[in-house]
Amino acid sequence: MGMRRIILGGFAAALAHAALAQTAALPASYTGPWRDALPPDGWTFSGLGAPDYLPGFDGFGDGAAKLDGTGDFISVRFAAPPESVSFWIQGFSFSGGVFRVEQSLDGTNWLTLASYEPPPTNATFQTFGLLPHARHVRFLYVARVTGNVGLDGIAVAPNDSFVIGRFAQSEGIARVWVLPTETNRQYALQYATNMQASNAWTQIFSTDGTGGELELIDFNFAYPRFYRVVDVTPPARKSAVRRPGKSPWRF
Repeated sequence: MGMRRIILGGFAAALAHAALAQTAALPASYTGPWRDALPPDGWTFSGLGAPDYLPGFDGFGDGAAKLDGTGDFISVRFAAPPESVSFWIQGFSFSGGVFRVEQSLDGTNWLTLASYEPPPTNATFQTFGLLPHARHVRFLYVARVTGNVGLDGIAVAPNDSFVIGRFAQSEGIARVWVLPTETNRQYALQYATNMQASNAWTQIFSTDGTGGELELIDFNFAYPRFYRVVDVTPPARKSAVRRPGKSPWRF
């Protein structure tokens, strides 16, 4: 489902914008606007504050969501196995509260991916691997004491790539790590600024597997940017390598 930018006026502050009984097609991404927008299929916006944080965090200039009360949330429901969720997050005068990112199989029982106490004070890009059987992701303001949370550039990637186990970004360089990897196989880091485009992914780094954890680097990090790691081993090399059983890190 592509990004929707339909502006609706006159919504009450506590109104939940929900796409009931719908699911989002993967890859699913949304950059804004948030408070006064109709969410895409499978997305729910509940309790968002007004106005959006402008121009936003992810580089698109269409605002970031403002979660300013206990129980406020953004959720995504999807029908296919996921690989990861990525997003931008920032805390505003946040003190004493709890904000969580969660995943769920059934939309009732939730597992915590990250708990922020507090969120970063500067807009920060985050990526977390998801369980293959997860069908829901939720960003929940569990308990507000002081301050707000801003979210932007939320994206759920499908399971056609390796799980990014760790991510770090500093001084214009981004690093991702995947595990496990195989020797005699080649892995590539790719990025996209719009995952809905048919030619979204651009390769920026490749290296051979180590048999263990592998680091891949983006030397020219800029936002908005989503990442995936894929196998780009040449066919001739693949035919000479015994393929192991399915890795628990592949979905």
